[in-house]
Amino acid sequence: MSNRGHRSVAHTADVIIEAWGPDLAACCEEAVAALVDTYLDAVVPHAAVERRAVVVGPGSPEALLVDLLDEIIFVLDTSPRAPVGADVRLVGDDELAVDVALADVASVEPTGSVPKAISRSGLLVEHDAAGFRCSVLVDV
Repeated sequence: MSNRGHRSVAHTADVIIEAWGPDLAACCEEAVAALVDTYLDAVVPHAAVERRAVVVGPGSPEALLVDLLDEIIFVLDTSPRAPVGADVRLVGDDELAVDVALADVASVEPTGSVPKAISRSGLLVEHDAAGFRCSVLVDV
């Protein structure tokens, strides 16, 4: 397995996203990519036409991850553009500086249900010598 990546796992009527990276910021970037893959075609490149800066935190790694993914869902629900990725940087020990990439809705290919919420049930953020891993249940 590479040192960063993501995948989705079917779960009843919901989906579990898993992500990993060498540090918390990379793991969070991959978690956003996994979330995007639940509602957009992962094979089709998505050209960003706008970027939105967001600060998430302060909080624990678990809280940062959930708040970041909640923010992506909020932008998806309230913006005329679709979040297609994020650049994430850890600020201090407990905040994330996030640059959310947004694409025109007309230029993206939807593939699945729009995520509704991030569940705290089954939330997992682990850190070991290889880096960070997370698992999150997404309500769709």
